[in-house]
Amino acid sequence: MFVRVLSQRALEGLRAYVYKPGGYTWLDDLHTPMWNWVTAQLPMWLAPNLITLSGLICTFVAYFLMWYFLPEFTGEAPRWSYFFAGVSIVTYTNLDCIDGKQARRTGSSSPLGQLFDHGCDAIALHVMLSLTQTALNEPSAVFTSIAAMSVYLPWIVSHWEEYHTGILMYGDGWFGILEANYVLAGITVVTGTFGPAIYEIPVKQLLPWWPWDISVKHTFIIFAMLIALVQFYGQMGRVFGRPWTMLPEAERGHKELGTGARLKHLAYGLTLVGLGTAYLADTNLQPWQARVAALLYGLVYATVATQLIMDHMSKEPFRPPLVPLAVLAAATANSFLQLADGRLVAFGGSAIMLVYYGIYVTSIVNQVCAFLGIHCLSITTKRA
Repeated sequence: MFVRVLSQRALEGLRAYVYKPGGYTWLDDLHTPMWNWVTAQLPMWLAPNLITLSGLICTFVAYFLMWYFLPEFTGEAPRWSYFFAGVSIVTYTNLDCIDGKQARRTGSSSPLGQLFDHGCDAIALHVMLSLTQTALNEPSAVFTSIAAMSVYLPWIVSHWEEYHTGILMYGDGWFGILEANYVLAGITVVTGTFGPAIYEIPVKQLLPWWPWDISVKHTFIIFAMLIALVQFYGQMGRVFGRPWTMLPEAERGHKELGTGARLKHLAYGLTLVGLGTAYLADTNLQPWQARVAALLYGLVYATVATQLIMDHMSKEPFRPPLVPLAVLAAATANSFLQLADGRLVAFGGSAIMLVYYGIYVTSIVNQVCAFLGIHCLSITTKRA
């Protein structure tokens, strides 16, 4: 089942899209020779999107494996499963960095590749955060929810920034997406080596001069929150510190621009994150509810983020999809009002979102492929 998601005008805008990244870090530069070498070894028939999808599937395997071992996020899984989770994150991260190089090498670069890449990133974020939560043996709670949102927020705001400035910032030169993903992978590897109890050790036991009586994992999480706040501050400054007229005419298209539009679009993102914070902070949980609730939010987040990415690339006004936000709002309201069984709401909402997200994504891919005269997972000669 497919629906028409993109208008003809949006498709024309998408065809003219030009990708402008920025903010590469020292670790990106260090990896570039390796990425170039790996890309040179790949067969010329291998489609870039297939590279991205292969990495994403690897994280999915780790995700469902950890779900099987730790359905409530807490407990101790077999040590090898944590190592596999870390390997899956590193694999996805690096494959995600060579797909564009393979596209340029094979002459198959297209706007679909960028849309597919960032769409995969949107759902991979939920997967990687879930793997990290199990590695930290952290139950669903208010603190956990706020910690997760401190990662979700700057990620979607980076695409809000791209919408209004035309540049997607990967980092600040010192710390960026690559470093963040390696930190997540490192957490799982440490758990695989020492077990999750390593993170429960009080920092004072390791550093007697440490002023606060908190565990290693909570210290780490608070530090991650502070980094996220610094990133968010930088994003605000880069967007509101420059007039919208600095965006080149060719990149404006039919976008909603200006201070009012910036604030409105930011409000959409803050609403998404705010609802997620409230929903995932629920501690009145039944078996499996925490996992399914997290999945529900991950699907809603990925859908809204993909819409923002697509509207930027198509140079269209940002219109967040209302059905996903309504599903999340209903689930959040129920977590406070207890009008229905919370677990049934989580399962029902996730089922709705799985169908919605599946139709939404496949419809976009099919529309873009038909318009550009290409295939998603194989290399074809593009139409002139």
